[in-house]
Amino acid sequence: MATIKDVSEYAGVSQATVSRVINGTSRVSHDKKLKVEKAIQVLGYRPNSIAQALASSRTGSIGIIVPELGGPFYSGILHSIEKRLRRFGYHVIVTAGSNTEQGQRESVEFLLGRRVDAMILHTQHLSDDYLTELEAKGVALVLVNRFVPELAQNCIEIDNELGGQLATEYLLRMGHRDIACITGPLDKSDARGRLQGYRKAIEEAGLLFDEALISEAGFTEESGISAMRKLLKRERPFTAVFASNDHMAFGAFEVLKEHKIQVPEQVSLIGFDDILFARYISPPLTTVNFPIEQMSAEAVQLVIQILNKNKRDVSFKLSPTLVPRSSVKQL
Repeated sequence: MATIKDVSEYAGVSQATVSRVINGTSRVSHDKKLKVEKAIQVLGYRPNSIAQALASSRTGSIGIIVPELGGPFYSGILHSIEKRLRRFGYHVIVTAGSNTEQGQRESVEFLLGRRVDAMILHTQHLSDDYLTELEAKGVALVLVNRFVPELAQNCIEIDNELGGQLATEYLLRMGHRDIACITGPLDKSDARGRLQGYRKAIEEAGLLFDEALISEAGFTEESGISAMRKLLKRERPFTAVFASNDHMAFGAFEVLKEHKIQVPEQVSLIGFDDILFARYISPPLTTVNFPIEQMSAEAVQLVIQILNKNKRDVSFKLSPTLVPRSSVKQL
């Protein structure tokens, strides 16, 4: 990878001149500027966004990274955070980091290149080490729905295990014993937490944790459809399904409808997140409420405290709640 020194040697100017062109900090002759720009293009030089961001003064902007921009879940988070940041006089720059490490790293570099004052990250694919290194370099960041032990004072996490446990315990109280679980992608900590809560409730009820009742999916309606079909093909009987988010529950519901299996008369169904659409399907979906508003409020409060170097006084771990509706039948 090319360095500032390489660019300066190729352009025949000092490293200080290269730095001035990159940062736009002072006047440089047109001729020298053209030479530097040509060298950057030929050598494929990429400025160190982190160093640039740290060297600059505040811009009044906060960067937000989410895996995707579509759907009511992430749009709800973005709207809630943006609304609160505006009250503090901040504007937001939003980028979707996709569901890959490379995509999320590029989003971080993009935001640092825009010299945001801080970042609020809803990311699962950036490693703990990478995030810890960012913070150590002076990047102000807040992680939502994620816990990194070394950054405990920068994290607003949801008790996903408790949420999975609440959903499963409710089904158990309603008389169900054969309970299937459609998990999210198990490389994500929130999906693992929800599965762990399911397993804890099952085992505390004296029942056997059965892998045949587990089907991994991808937090999308399409993957919920695929996971539900896999469960039905296994011919392992069940009377209820816990889907680890509402989108997967919608997909499962469609497959059950295709097979003329009535909800909740024949199979009960429960989701997670309590997105807006959950209350409008028929029957309305029993689900676990993901406290988006509270999480957003705590995240904004924390990022302001970090920027102002104030004492970090927020709720770092939030508890979900059960929302009973009509998709679960008492046996």
